[in-house]
Amino acid sequence: MNRLAFQRFIDVLNPRALRLPGNLTASFFFACLGLACQSQEQNILGTFELDVEVGCEGCAEDGPLLMVFDDESPSGMLGGYRFEFAEGQFHEGQYEFVYFDESSQLVLYPEEASADHFGLIGTTLQTDYSVGFNAIRERCNGLLNCVWKRSE
Repeated sequence: MNRLAFQRFIDVLNPRALRLPGNLTASFFFACLGLACQSQEQNILGTFELDVEVGCEGCAEDGPLLMVFDDESPSGMLGGYRFEFAEGQFHEGQYEFVYFDESSQLVLYPEEASADHFGLIGTTLQTDYSVGFNAIRERCNGLLNCVWKRSE
């Protein structure tokens, strides 16, 4: 059996296998490596601003206008975050991703806050944020999402 016939035999056995020319496969690999295939821990680092053009009215009223995430925390184990709201209100502290079988959740641990958010200090906030490469999303009704876009 020659090489081509053997490859066709393997293709028949594994019909789901994607066959691409070598240079195209390398292009996909490097695009994935450089962009979209980063972990959530890497994707969340940076500054995100609320996109007031999309989402629900409650996004600007209830949600933070600015989210900042870094990987520098006094404990060395968790990342640091700061949420800034209208009129100088804020809360900040540490965050982590908690992983389940097929999903994950961003969990916040507020340590400092302005007067409006003072009651959050010492609590655990389980969020419904979806973290992507250039945006963070939170469902605000059945159809729309609040969207914070990367500003760096």
